[in-house]
Amino acid sequence: MRPLAQSEKTLFLILCGVLFIALNLLGLRAFLQARSRELQAIVAARNDLAADRSLLEVGAALRPAMKWIESHPMPQLAPEEASARLLKSQREEAERAGLKVTEENLLPSQEGEQGSTVAVAAKLSGPFDGVVRFLFALQTPTEWRSVEKLTLRSDAQPPNVVADLEIRQYFRPKAPGIPSQEPTAP
Repeated sequence: MRPLAQSEKTLFLILCGVLFIALNLLGLRAFLQARSRELQAIVAARNDLAADRSLLEVGAALRPAMKWIESHPMPQLAPEEASARLLKSQREEAERAGLKVTEENLLPSQEGEQGSTVAVAAKLSGPFDGVVRFLFALQTPTEWRSVEKLTLRSDAQPPNVVADLEIRQYFRPKAPGIPSQEPTAP
């Protein structure tokens, strides 16, 4: 082999330098891509940890509610019995509050995520403070009742109001042949 000329040596050194820089740039690119993937994995792991931590916090926050639900179980009733109890309590509380029941419609029972429900849509008229007393008396948490819809408007007689509302009674359907459970007072 013949010895390389000066221009060939320079060209060879430039070629080796370019090849060295190209290989370093490819290595740097691979390193940055791997680093980016690792950062994405870290961010995903942090998000998973945050989601898990929030679920644990929600679980801890719901623990008192679960204890309350266990100590005050939902009544076990037949749908007809639940409807009758709801109507009876609605009428009794309206009478105690000095309200007049002008209209009531029993709604069909429904199955839901929280349990079975029966509902009554009622229209009451009387003094505003009577409506407030009625609502407080009817929605005792241990009775598993709630007022789903409520509309108040002035009556033709000024101190009175007309309340349109829908009251729901939550219950667990009882199995045939099992007597209904009476809710226990705290």
